[in-house]
Amino acid sequence: MQKPHDEWLAKAEDDLQFARVGLKEGFYSQVCTLAQQTIEKSLKGTLVARQRPYPKNHSLRELAKKLPELKLDWWMESLTIIDGYYVPLRYPDAAAGTKASGPPNEEEAKEALKTAEEIFGHVGAFLSLI
Repeated sequence: MQKPHDEWLAKAEDDLQFARVGLKEGFYSQVCTLAQQTIEKSLKGTLVARQRPYPKNHSLRELAKKLPELKLDWWMESLTIIDGYYVPLRYPDAAAGTKASGPPNEEEAKEALKTAEEIFGHVGAFLSLI
């Protein structure tokens, strides 16, 4: 039987898989955006599983703070960095959070993807226990 959060995690996994392809092909901005989406959907899926409302925004830090039981403190600095990619990489006229150094490079994309993989795995392990 499908659980309420399964669809969220399936979409997160799709984003994660596409980010991996994007990294191989050199689409670093898209990798960072998909990493953000992977994490966002994983965390929102966890809120759904816990029968809690989720905010209608894209802040990973805000989502992480709503899930203290996930113990995401280790990743908070990375979440801040990935949060900073989302709006400026999706919207050309966005000023808030714009990185002065320009679009993400390969190393930054690798780090964002690594964080997304870790958090997706962490969420999956957590949800398997409830």
